[in-house]
Amino acid sequence: MVGNPVAGAQVVLWRELVNQSSFQQVAQTATNSAGRYSFTLKQGSVMTDQAWYVTSNGMRSSTVHQQVAALVALAASTRSTVVGQTIVLHGHVTPAHAGQVVLVEVRHAGAWRVMARPRLGHGSTYSLSHRFAKPGAVVFRAVLPGDSFNVRSTSPAVTVTVTH
Repeated sequence: MVGNPVAGAQVVLWRELVNQSSFQQVAQTATNSAGRYSFTLKQGSVMTDQAWYVTSNGMRSSTVHQQVAALVALAASTRSTVVGQTIVLHGHVTPAHAGQVVLVEVRHAGAWRVMARPRLGHGSTYSLSHRFAKPGAVVFRAVLPGDSFNVRSTSPAVTVTVTH
C-alpha cells in the first residue's frame, strides 16, 4: 500500500481461496513504529493457490496471486534390485488430490519420459509395480500436473540400481 507510514495503524489481511467467490478476513495486526507490518500464518494453512490483499485506513493494496506447489512424494520398495525382479514405486500427494492422475517418469537419455499414470486413491496415495529389463541406475520422479488448486509439482528423484 502507498501512503505515509503510521505507527499503530490497523492492517487487515484478506484471502480468497480457489473455490471461493469472495475474499474472507484472515488476520489483523498493527503497524510498528516505522509503519511496517507482517503476518505469520500457521504452518499448513497455505496449501493451495490463493489471492491476497490488505486494507488499512480506508486504503486497499493490490491483489497478489500466490501459486502453491503440492508436496509430491515418491519412494521405491528397494534402492537396489536385479534384472527381472519387480519393485513397487509408491507415494502420496499433499494436499489431497484423490481421483487425479500422477505421472511417474523415468529419466532416459537426458529427458524425462512418462512410464505410468496411476490414479491417486482415497488417501491421495498411489502405487505401481515395475520390472527392470536391463542393468544400470534408473532415476524416477512423480509429477502432479497443475490444476486450479496447485501449480505443477514434482517429487524429488529416486534412483534404483539394477544389476545382473
